[in-house]
Amino acid sequence: MTSRRFLASTGLLLAATLITAVPAFAQPGPPPARAERRVPGAGQDGRRGPPSVDERVQRMTAELALSPDQATKVRAALTAERRQADSILAARVNQQDAERAAMLAVRTNTQKSVSSVLTAEQRTKHDAMRARGGRDGRGPGRGGDHRRPGGDDRRDRRGRR
Repeated sequence: MTSRRFLASTGLLLAATLITAVPAFAQPGPPPARAERRVPGAGQDGRRGPPSVDERVQRMTAELALSPDQATKVRAALTAERRQADSILAARVNQQDAERAAMLAVRTNTQKSVSSVLTAEQRTKHDAMRARGGRDGRGPGRGGDHRRPGGDDRRDRRGRR
């Protein structure tokens, strides 16, 4: 008698599990269309970054009721601003490139100095160590291999791997 009760309760438990698990296996609907996935703060074309001069002039014209003459003058001022900002950003990139080259030269000189102190055997081991990427292949400052099993530890904008 107890085996019948056991089989009945097991059957009921299995049926309840299947009934509640079916919705978990349902496929989600299709992803939203491109236009629906617009990023907040993105321009009309869906790209990130500041709005273009034309977008700014259109918005100001609509919200401030600019006359055509005012819109022309505002466009000229915004265009001049954009040119100046672009030149500042270009100078920053050039400065970063120069700093990167200077750091590479410092690093190369340091490697030569360290290499001159080491014996031939130590130099071979040191070269192998550098090829692995630092301490025991973990890279500088890392306590272990934090990459995914596939070796790809890049992340998207939201920090997801």
